[in-house]
Amino acid sequence: MKKVYFLLMAIFGLSLNAQLTDDFESYPVGPYFGGHWSNWSNTSGAENIIIADDRATSGTQSGFIGNDGVQDPVLILGLKEAGVWSIQFNMYIDFGSTGYFNIQQTIANMGVTGNWANQFYFGLEPIADPSQTPGTAYVTGTEFYYPFSYPEEQWFTMTLEIDLSAGTLRMFMDGVEVNLSGDGTPIPYGGDQFKMEAMNFYSHSEFSNNSYWIDDIVFVEGVMSVNDIQAAEVSVYPTVADSQVNISSKEVISNVAVFNTSGQMVIKMSPNATSARVDVSSLTPGVYVIKTTSGKTTKNTKIVVK
Repeated sequence: MKKVYFLLMAIFGLSLNAQLTDDFESYPVGPYFGGHWSNWSNTSGAENIIIADDRATSGTQSGFIGNDGVQDPVLILGLKEAGVWSIQFNMYIDFGSTGYFNIQQTIANMGVTGNWANQFYFGLEPIADPSQTPGTAYVTGTEFYYPFSYPEEQWFTMTLEIDLSAGTLRMFMDGVEVNLSGDGTPIPYGGDQFKMEAMNFYSHSEFSNNSYWIDDIVFVEGVMSVNDIQAAEVSVYPTVADSQVNISSKEVISNVAVFNTSGQMVIKMSPNATSARVDVSSLTPGVYVIKTTSGKTTKNTKIVVK
């Protein structure tokens, strides 16, 4: 795979550091399971994320996690064992409601003690005598517990910068670093090993009033940059496909081109619309790059055709 990666860089000048983007626009409204969205049981059912059309920060759709303590969607990031990784998403928590998500070190060990890296509780006191704490959130790990504030009933942007090599985590809210440690240093990346493979957006059932939305997810290798944010405005899904790939954008998509690992263009389209479907059913199974031009943004997405 490394040879493919460097060949693509040489041909296109790509950094390919954007691992995943998702604005939820390409999914049907309702429960969803597939692609990089799984759940705790890894079987489609009541735990699935719900695609909602009542709130969004871009387009008209977002992902909803409700208040029944059953929803347990898992965002698969791919196993990372070293280096710096950043994940960013927008979040909206209803007034007086609670929210929760965590980082899973490996998918294979979900449910095993120590596999939770960091857990994030919103409006919920998780230690000793749990109670509701609207507007106050907490980050926990193996042996630490850090509070911070968040706005209720409005969208805010969460950014987590995780250094797996150093075993640390920094958190930003609306682009401003939150001083969780109190002394300006990053907090420990929790768990018993420095790995990261998934995010778990669980509908925590402590008070049966968990209710929140997420939107515009960006996961990149390295520190988040402006280019990564712009690329998030273009959504390409699924990245593992056997028949078609969906593309959606805030702006009109002027050009779509698909390249194989030899640099040959195998598909070219000019959708001139904010969404497009690329038929990949005739392609030989393997790794490809979809180059999408939308407005002033050009996004290169690595896909696998089965």
